[in-house]
Order: sequence, then C-alpha cells, then structure tokens
Amino acid sequence: MKENEAAEKAKGAAAGETPADKGGKLYTQSELDSALENERKELGKKLAEAEKLAAMTESKRADYKREQREKELEKREAAVAKRELMADALGMINDAGLPVQLAKCLDYSDRGACEESFEAVKKAFGAAVSAAVGERMRGCAPKRSAAGSVDAFLDGLGVK
Repeated sequence: MKENEAAEKAKGAAAGETPADKGGKLYTQSELDSALENERKELGKKLAEAEKLAAMTESKRADYKREQREKELEKREAAVAKRELMADALGMINDAGLPVQLAKCLDYSDRGACEESFEAVKKAFGAAVSAAVGERMRGCAPKRSAAGSVDAFLDGLGVK
C-alpha cells in the first residue's frame, strides 16, 4: 500500500502537481513555525506534569489527581450552568418580544447579573424604539400663511 502511495506522489511530482492541486493545504514557514512552537509548549507542559507526578509519593499523587478531576468537574458544571442561563435568557427575550440578537449583550456570569443586564437592555431597547417612532411620527409642521394674506377656504365660507 505504501508503494502505491509513493508511486502516486512520484507521478504527481513528475506532472508538476502540488498538494494544493489535490485539495491539500500549503503552509507558509511562519505557520509551520507557529504550529511547531505550540506543539513544543504542549509537550513541555506534559513533560513537566509527568516529572511532577513522578516526584510525588503515592498518596500525594492520588490527592493531586483527585484535585485535577475536581477542577475539571467544576469547569464542566460552570459550562452547563452558563448554557442553562443562556437558554433562560433567550426565553426571557422571546417573552418580552425583543430581538434574539440582544442575547449577545447580556452578562452570563451569574443569574443576578444576567437578569440585571436583561432589564438594562430591555429598557435601552424600548427607549430607542420610542425615540425612533417619535421621530417618524413627528412629520412636518403645518405651513403658516403670510401676515395679511387671505385664506381662500375661510373666505369662501365667509369667515374672517
């Protein structure tokens, strides 16, 4: 199988094809350097973690792993709570008849902050809508007749 792949690559190279011609992506040197640097950092972190665990006693290692699991669990719980809060906020926005795009303006750090930011957004949106409606309904002021001119309508009715 590897022989077939090598033959295909050789055929493509002879025809002047590049990986981009086959749907692959060509990377610049800076992109490759960045990717390699990121991998080195990740491997360095994993190596430091492994050395740290190797230096620990069995009981400390168990405690450390338990703490790591607890931290991961807390992160997951926070993510679930945030999703629930976002769903509740979308419901409040729909119930108030506001555009769903306003959900991006809310603070999802906790329930109280979310409700407070919802009320502020609702108030600001209502004020903006009222101002826009007032502006459109204002229209033009009626034209006044020049002093001393006669109104043809009133003159026709005989009213002075």
